[in-house]
Amino acid sequence: MNFSKKELSIFIEIVFSVLFAIFFLPYFYDNRFETYDLNTSVNKLIQITIFSIIYFSLAYGLLEIFIKKKLINDERDILIDLKSYKLGYILYEISLCLFIGVILSVAIFDSQMYQNSGGLVFMIVLWLVLVSFIKSAYQLYLYRTS
Repeated sequence: MNFSKKELSIFIEIVFSVLFAIFFLPYFYDNRFETYDLNTSVNKLIQITIFSIIYFSLAYGLLEIFIKKKLINDERDILIDLKSYKLGYILYEISLCLFIGVILSVAIFDSQMYQNSGGLVFMIVLWLVLVSFIKSAYQLYLYRTS
């Protein structure tokens, strides 16, 4: 099966979402019932940043080395990007409403589940990874079917 350079670029994003979920999401899951301290959060943020820089540098560097063809954006590419980003923004808006609802319900009912900030941080990180994965998968689907 032949993939274009744009499709491989989208596949790199999908693989990053999966690797992020495998390597970093368990940390947020394990600490969902705790309040985050600044040192632990900064250390994890530095690890995520370094991992992202190394992963994307290697992945896109190898992509450029092995596929020398230039990317040409035509109307089809622009339409696919617009459709996938529209889906991503809709999912982000839904998540924003859900997070505001969770925060309000915690404030009103003083729920024990989200008494600490860890549960909310886990929900936010999980939702961001899912939205990124869904948007990229939908974009790859649109490239493969049109």
